[in-house]
Amino acid sequence: MLLAMLDLARSGALTENRIIFAPPLLERYASYFKAVAGPADHANPFFPFFHLTGRLRNGAAAFWHLQALPGRESVIEAMASARSSSAITDNIAYAYLDQELFELLRLPANIECLADALSTAWFDRGLNELKSIAARCGDISRYERQLRMEPELVARSPAPPACIRDPAFRRVVTQLYDYRCAATGVRLLLEDGTALVEAAHIHPFSEGQDDDPRNGLALTPNMHWAMDQNLIAPGPDYLWHVSRLLDHRIPDYRMLVDLQGHRLLLPVDARMYPKREALEWRLERLLTASGNQLQFDH
Repeated sequence: MLLAMLDLARSGALTENRIIFAPPLLERYASYFKAVAGPADHANPFFPFFHLTGRLRNGAAAFWHLQALPGRESVIEAMASARSSSAITDNIAYAYLDQELFELLRLPANIECLADALSTAWFDRGLNELKSIAARCGDISRYERQLRMEPELVARSPAPPACIRDPAFRRVVTQLYDYRCAATGVRLLLEDGTALVEAAHIHPFSEGQDDDPRNGLALTPNMHWAMDQNLIAPGPDYLWHVSRLLDHRIPDYRMLVDLQGHRLLLPVDARMYPKREALEWRLERLLTASGNQLQFDH
């Protein structure tokens, strides 16, 4: 759990002293857990998330603290352990660190030092695999940090391999959309942090070489496929457009046809709305495939 938290800081996602029991943390926890788990071990992230509040070996108070949801303070005080993810999500708003530790994590060099010390000191089995996973996670999170902090520079820099680029882009885009499909509104998360939605490039990376998160949408797999097939498209008006080739009388097309004219479900932060040029490119492809021509007023 601590390695997952450090990787969260490495990615630039830990901008406040709030560690939320949510996909960005849980996905990382699962990766590290697999590296050191034995045959009888089970990934129960709720257990360390709760028990990191315990006393240190020297009896001193821990550096990890829990903030109760409003009205759940007495419940937290009475809890001796956490036995399920709902024990966390129903009662705890977030965990937070001693402020001095949080300030240390603002410097990337400190994160690397702490992560290396943790993995070396505590994991004697699977250490080589753990270091390998830590290195890969580190590369992903560093690129993720670029996407979060300097999105306008990403398209002008050499792209890393797909094994680094794809998960970083997915993490940033799906989190921006709160794991909700920008077309259907579906939001489905499993207890391990797995989300139904995918990160879809509006202007395909193979053509535009652009991993700017503003060139992305969170979509369910079927909506991602439909957009790539030029059956639906988000427009620069932030509305969904549907190919005229889809006959509204055919029930099988209803899910797509009903999107016509509906507004995209967009990020809370207006600065991260999709780029106009990417939306124009996508809508032009849909209308061309439908046999229409497109003109824009600028």
